This record gives sequence, structure tokens and C-alpha cells, in this order.
Amino acid sequence: MILNQKILGYNITISFFLLILLLFTSCINICKNEILTISFSPNEKYKAIAFIRTCGTTTNFSPQVSILNKNEKFSDNYKGNIFIGNNSDNISIYWESDTCLVVLYNVIDKDIFKKNFKYENIEIKYIHEETGN
Repeated sequence: MILNQKILGYNITISFFLLILLLFTSCINICKNEILTISFSPNEKYKAIAFIRTCGTTTNFSPQVSILNKNEKFSDNYKGNIFIGNNSDNISIYWESDTCLVVLYNVIDKDIFKKNFKYENIEIKYIHEETGN
């Protein structure tokens, strides 16, 4: 009887620590954003960020673009709010005007997960660039 209580006690302790470990590791962001370009709109109201997102060794490069207010902070928690692609480490941007952002990318259509053409009052234009393969 005492042996069964000890085993039960160990099982509860181990289960508790495994639960804590699971909760802790699920809160860790393994994704990293490598900023390629930060470009402010001509009126400096917004900033566009072109970046490559990776989430560990088993994932591909993901070219992404976000538009943020000029003072908004950018971190590894951000995913692209304008463009998200896959299988490329190339993305670039430039402002044509206060209300038009141009995104240059080389992702094939099946690897595009997000491609917004509008953000608030900003029009987004896309130029597909062929790769040198």
C-alpha cells in the first residue's frame, strides 16, 4: 500500500513537471524574422518592412511584407500582414507614393499564402521577378 502511494506520488510529480514544461515550451517563439528592408512612406506615416521569416531548420524561407504605423515596433512575433510567400529568400519593396507600395517577389503562385492589394488607404502593387535558376 505504501509502495503504491509512493509510485502514485512520483507519477503525479512527473506529470506536473511535464505539464509545466509543455506550457513553457509552447510559449517560446522559435520563429525569427530577418529584416531585409525598412522603407518609410514619403509622408512618413507608415513603414513597410520586407523580411524573411524562418521557423527552425525544417521550414523553408518565407518572404513576407508588413505595413505598420511609423512608430509601431516590429518583432519576431510578426507575420506579414500584406504578403506571405514560401520557398524564397528574396523580397523587396519601394514606395511609389504616399498611397502606393510596390512589392517585388519571386515566389511561384502555389507558394503564395497571402497577397493583399489594399491596406487601409494604401494600394499594393506586385511585380513578379523571375529567378535565375
